Order: sequence, then structure tokens, then C-alpha cells
Amino acid sequence: MKVKILSSESLGTRSMATFVETKDVKIFIDPGVSLAPRRYGLPPHPIERGEMEMVWRDILYYADRSDIIIITHYHFDHFNPKRDLEAIYSGKDIYIKDYQNYINPSQIRRSHYFLHRLDEAGLRDNVVVADGKVLRYGDTVIEFSYPFPHGVDERLGYVIMVYIEDEYSSVLHTSDVEGPSSVDATEYIIGKDPEILILDGPPTYLINRFGGDVMEEAIANINRIILFTDNLKELIIDHHFMRDREYSLWRDKILNTIPSRIIKVMSVARYMGYRERLLEAYRDKLYEEYPVD
Repeated sequence: MKVKILSSESLGTRSMATFVETKDVKIFIDPGVSLAPRRYGLPPHPIERGEMEMVWRDILYYADRSDIIIITHYHFDHFNPKRDLEAIYSGKDIYIKDYQNYINPSQIRRSHYFLHRLDEAGLRDNVVVADGKVLRYGDTVIEFSYPFPHGVDERLGYVIMVYIEDEYSSVLHTSDVEGPSSVDATEYIIGKDPEILILDGPPTYLINRFGGDVMEEAIANINRIILFTDNLKELIIDHHFMRDREYSLWRDKILNTIPSRIIKVMSVARYMGYRERLLEAYRDKLYEEYPVD
């Protein structure tokens, strides 16, 4: 199994775009990328916009190679209903989060617009609601979870996780569980016990909105995952977690609980062999160092 994460906050954009290849099938989870519309009162810097366009080119390249496209929910950092639909979805099996159940009003509107756009492009026939389904391609199993809340506030909607296993390895892509914040999401992750966990960490940059207790509970849930899994070898924690320039203070609370067996805890950037570039978290500094006329 090969796992390539195309981008994330540690690489400069909002994304969890992930390409997984086994000997049986090529899978693309969440072919989307976006930027925070405002941070520190500032719009995206041109450097951020340039990074987003480079990621989009990568998304098109790996989507073209894929057999299956998966959309875990309808936030624009996880899919794009406006650009290059044929290039991404044509000839693919498309598995999407249920657009009628366990979904909030804004995602209902976005999902219906997306389906309308697929209809216009003649691509709707290959769309399947994924929630709770299990697929088999040779020795590869793809399992979609039932919906879990998008973090601590259910008003943001629900997401599905994606578990992939072949005869050699296993990976779990959590989508936006924001922590995980919930006990149910934590127990699901422990139950799947993947070798590679691509985890959306808690949005510590919003601590003033949600409170320190919520963030501490999310860190405690991550520690429970580490302690109560047997096969976990690589914990990749990113996305909401890496929107905070002080993320390392929270990460240390995780590292202090790692048991005697070897578990690597890292960002997407470190997993992919790159240096971290937290462009959103340092947007104010970008404008200071590279002023925009």
C-alpha cells in the first residue's frame, strides 16, 4: 500500500487530499483544497494562493490516475463543485457522504449544487452514497464509517471516515473529526486499529471559541487511541491542528504518553518528507515579510 497526502495545513493549504494505491485499486479521498478567507483580519497572501494552485494541479494528476473518488463531507477544502469536474470524476466510481441524512443546511445546499453540476456534466450515474458501506477489490477492503459529528459542534454537520486495508497494511482517514472530539469517534478509531492514522487534530487555534476543556478532552482522546491500539505505527496529525502556530505545545502532551512500542507522531509535511510551512498560521508574518501593494 502506498499513501500519498497531497497537502494539508502543514504544507500551506487547507486540505486532507489523500491518494491511496494498492495492487488492486487506486483511491482518492477528498480532492479539494482551499484557503482561510480571513485570518488575523487578512485575506490569503499571494504565496498561499500560489501554493493552492500547485496543489490543485497535483489533485488533477492523481485524480486522473484514480479508480475511486471519495468525498467525506461538503466543505470546500474537501471537494470543489466548480472546477475541472470531468478531469476529476469522469470514468470514476464516486462515493460520497449521504446528502440527505446527518447533514446540516449549508452542506445540503453544497451537496445538491455538486450533484447538479455532475448532472450537467453527465457524471451523476456513477455516484453512490457511501455511509456504512464496505467495498472489496481483490485483497483490498474499503470501509466507510457511519456519520460522526464535524467536531464538538454538530451544527457544522457530519463526516464519514474511510478505512482501507490490504494484505500488507491499513490506513484510516478520519476526515474532520476535530480531535477526535467525541467518544464515539475515538472508539471507532480504536476499533479499526490502523497501522497508519491520518487524523484531523483539535482546532486549538479556536480555543477562545470552544474553551480549553474541549481541547484537553480531544488531546485525551488522542492519548487513548495511542494507548489502546495495538497496530498503530504512524500517527499523522494535521489539518485543524496545524492552523495554530503554537501547535507544538499541544503536540508535546501527546508525545509524553507514547508507550514503549514505537509510534511515530508527525505532521503531513514530516510524513511526506518536507519541512513544515504553516502559511495560514503565519499569514500576518507573510504580509510583514512580503508586503502586498
